Amino acid sequence: MKHLAIFNEKGYIDKILKGEKTMEGRFSREKDLPYGKIKKGDEIFLKESGGAILGKAEVDNVLFFDNLEPEMLGKLKREYNKELGTGDKFWEKHGKSKYATLIFLKNPKRFLTKVKFKKRDRRSWVVIG
Repeated sequence: MKHLAIFNEKGYIDKILKGEKTMEGRFSREKDLPYGKIKKGDEIFLKESGGAILGKAEVDNVLFFDNLEPEMLGKLKREYNKELGTGDKFWEKHGKSKYATLIFLKNPKRFLTKVKFKKRDRRSWVVIG
């Protein structure tokens, strides 16, 4: 399956494409995509919010968490913060999340040319087939 991940945070896509960010985390209060819809071997296209698709990565593994409590969020932070490439602001922003999808990434590839993709809605994740 193929996915389109939209990134609002500056620098996250570059970190993925350089191999510095080896995991993507999506945290939410509802079962938002990609929760339950992504699996090992899937392909993720990496798009800047309001911009182009800059590259892609393959899913190496996925972990899903539900009914998150502050204690478990703290454990996820301690265990995966380095791989997620995030800071304290990220965890503060997502401190009330009830669901998490942790996506282990491999084989990141930067596109030589930016790929235009018109998307006019506010979704941060799209399953494209």
